[in-house]
Amino acid sequence: MVGEAVRFVSRWRSAGRASAQGADRAPEFPQEGGLGNRQYEVVIPGKVFCRVWPRVVRCARVACGLVWTASDPRPGVDDWPPACPACGNKAGNRQLQFVFAHRCGEVAQMQPPRSCPRNHTTFKLDDRASRFRDFRWECMTCGFPYGVQWNCNNPSCSYSDKYMQPLLHSAGAAHVGQGFTLVNATSAEEARRAAAPTYTVAVLGRWLEEITEDEFRRLTDGLTTDVPPEVLSSIEVMEANGLHDAARALRARFMPVDVGVLKDQVRKALGLEPDSDAVRQIATQLHTFRRVLNLERVDIDRLEREARNPERLRLYNRYRGALVNAGFDPATSCLIGDLPVTYVAVGYSRTGFTPDEADLVPYRGRAGRGAAVSTLLYANPTQAEALLFQLDPERVHRWLVRNGLVTNAALMDAGGVRRWLLQLLGQGDGEVFHRDTRPAEGDPEGPVYELFGLLHSLAHQLLRALAVDSGYSETSLSEYLFPHDLAFALYPNGGAEFSLGALRTVIEQNLDAVVTRAKENDSCLYDPNCMLSSEGADLGCLLLPETACQHWNRNLSRWHLFGDPEGDRVGYWDPAL
Repeated sequence: MVGEAVRFVSRWRSAGRASAQGADRAPEFPQEGGLGNRQYEVVIPGKVFCRVWPRVVRCARVACGLVWTASDPRPGVDDWPPACPACGNKAGNRQLQFVFAHRCGEVAQMQPPRSCPRNHTTFKLDDRASRFRDFRWECMTCGFPYGVQWNCNNPSCSYSDKYMQPLLHSAGAAHVGQGFTLVNATSAEEARRAAAPTYTVAVLGRWLEEITEDEFRRLTDGLTTDVPPEVLSSIEVMEANGLHDAARALRARFMPVDVGVLKDQVRKALGLEPDSDAVRQIATQLHTFRRVLNLERVDIDRLEREARNPERLRLYNRYRGALVNAGFDPATSCLIGDLPVTYVAVGYSRTGFTPDEADLVPYRGRAGRGAAVSTLLYANPTQAEALLFQLDPERVHRWLVRNGLVTNAALMDAGGVRRWLLQLLGQGDGEVFHRDTRPAEGDPEGPVYELFGLLHSLAHQLLRALAVDSGYSETSLSEYLFPHDLAFALYPNGGAEFSLGALRTVIEQNLDAVVTRAKENDSCLYDPNCMLSSEGADLGCLLLPETACQHWNRNLSRWHLFGDPEGDRVGYWDPAL
C-alpha cells in the first residue's frame, strides 16, 4: 500500500510539473526514494471525531442579523447555536456553512471583517444574491459595505494568486478525496515474496510458463534442494528418450531453478530487463491478477457441472456464445465470491480535482498514542462479489491490426498481443494508463493508449448494462482494470446499498442478457452530437459518476466499440471483425 501511495504522489508531482514547470504540487509529502517510504503509516480508522466548524453564526432576529464567530462548544454543556451576543436571542440562530478554500489546500471560515473604516465591529451578511461574488458584509452601525473575499495566508503556499474561492463547506470541491483502490492487496506472506530479489523474474517466468508453480514458490521463498545423483541420471535418461513431461516434473521437484537461465529466457521472450523498476511494477500487476484467479470463483465450467436441469445447462451454453460474440474469453470470465477490495485515501485537494488545478495535501497525525507524527494513509478494506471479464486476445489482435495501430507481423513476432503489450510497457515510464490526452501521432505509446481506451470503454459499457440487471445503481458499482492482462472486474463499491448475492444471481440467471445489452446499446441520448464531437462519450452514455470510475472517466470512446461515423475506425463489436 505504501509503495502504491508513493507512486500515486509521484504521478501527481509529474503531472503538476507538466502543467507548471518546476512546480511541486505535493509539497507536504515525503520525497520519493531514500527514507521517504518510512514516513508513511497505514491506518484503518475505527472512529471519526469531529468538531463544530465553521463556527460562524447569524442571529435569526430580523431586526438584528448579527454575524459573529462563536467559541468551540463544550460537548453536553453549551447549546449550539449559541445565543446572540448583541441581542441575546436564542431561537433559530443559524450556523453559516460558507468557507473560503485555496488551491494549496488552505481553508478558512467566512468570518466578518474586524472593523469598518469608522472602527465599528458589528456586521451582518447580505447573502440574498444568487452568486457568491455579489454577497456583501454590511456594518450594522454605519451601513458601510464590504465585498466578501479572503486571501490565502498559508506561508508554504507557492501560488502567486492568493484569492480564495468561496464555497459551501459541504461542496464537492471543498474537500476532494484523492486515493486509489487495490484489489487483493498483498498479505504478509505475499509481501515477503515480493521482496525477494528473484520475484520479478519468477513472476514473468511463471507468466510465460517457463517454470511451474512449485518452482515459482521455491524462487520467491529462497529455497534450494540438494539433488541426489540418481535423480539427475533419471532426468537425463527421460529427456534422451523423449519423456519430457516426466523429466520436467522431476526437475521441478528436485532441482532449483537457474535464475540466470530464467532471466535469459525472459529477455528473449519479452525483450525486457527483469531488474528494472518498470518491469518490477509490471510483475506486481501480473501477479495480482494471477492471485485473483486463484480465489474461489464460479466460472462457466462450474455452472455447467452444477446445472440443476437441462434448461439451466442450455442457458449456460448460451453464456459461452454471448461472451465469444462480445469478444470476451469464456474460460476466465467468472464471479469472484469474496474479492478483497481496499480503498486507500492518500490525501485531498481543494477547489480542484487534478494536479493542474490544485495541490495534493496529506493527512498528518499519529498512527497510535505516543507515536511520532507521520503521513497517514487511511485504508478501508472490504469483501465484495465481483464479475470478472477478460478480453479475447485474438479479437484484440484483429482490432489493433484493422485500426492500423500495429502490424500483424509485429504482433506475431512478439508472440501475441499480451507479450507485445508487456514489451511496450516495459520500455516506457508506466504512466500511459494515466494520460489525460491522446499521444501525438507516431508516439510509441499511442497504440497502448488506444488499447487501454478500448478496455476502459468496455468496462463502462458492461457496468451500465449490469446496473439494469443486477439491482445496483451505477453509483453503487465500481470498476477495477487489469490492463496488463486485458481484464476488468465490476463490483459493488463501499457505499453500495445492501443486496444479498445480486451478482451471483446475475451469473446464474442472466449473464448473457447483460453482455448482449452492453453490445447492442450503441446509442446515446445526445446523439448525433455526442458521437461526432465527443467520440461517443458523455453523460448520456459512457461517462460514469466518480464513485464508479477508477480512472476519472479518462480515455473513453464509443468509437472503440462501434466505430466512428466516417467509417475510418473499426469497432471492437463490428460484426465484420
